[in-house]
Amino acid sequence: MASFFVPPRELGMPKNRPRSQPIDPPVSRFRLQIRRSRIHGRGVFAREIIPPRKVIIEYAGDRITYREMMRRFVKRGRPRRICFARLDKRWIIDGLNGNGSEYINHSCEPNMHHWRPRGHIFLCSRRPIVPGEELTFDYRLSPALGRVPCHCGAKKCRGQMNRPAKRGELAKTRRS
Repeated sequence: MASFFVPPRELGMPKNRPRSQPIDPPVSRFRLQIRRSRIHGRGVFAREIIPPRKVIIEYAGDRITYREMMRRFVKRGRPRRICFARLDKRWIIDGLNGNGSEYINHSCEPNMHHWRPRGHIFLCSRRPIVPGEELTFDYRLSPALGRVPCHCGAKKCRGQMNRPAKRGELAKTRRS
C-alpha cells in the first residue's frame, strides 16, 4: 500500500478541502486526523493517547480481484498515490475512496502492524502512541515490484519500502 498523492477530485473531495480532516469513531476506534506529513504528502495523526496492542482502524475500501486491481490501475493512468492492499491470495482492497486509513504512511520503524482476520485488514498499535504522532506501518512491498524508495527518516531506514527478498524469490520473478 504505497502512499502517494491523488488529486482531490479523484477522491471525491472538493478541490479546496481543509488543511486537516478528523477521523472519528465509528470509523476509527480512536480520534485521528489527516494532515500534512513530513514523510509524504498527507498522513494520519493521533489526536489522543493510543495504548499498545489496540485495534486503531480498519483499512477500508472496495474488495476487488487482482484482475480488477490491474484494470483500475491502468484506468487511473499510473496514479502517484496507490491505495491497494492485499487481503489474501485472491482479494485486494482498493482504499482510494476509503475511510482515511489510505493516508497512513510507511515507516521502517512503524508504530503499527496489520492484522488480517478473515475478510478484513485491521491496523493495530505496536506501542503507546502519543497525541500528534503520525501513524505508520511497514508496507513490506514485494521485491518483484522493483525497488520503491523510502523517505521515512527513521534511524534504521532500509532506504526502500520493499521487504527483503526470500531466497530465490527474485530469480523466479525475473524468469516470469
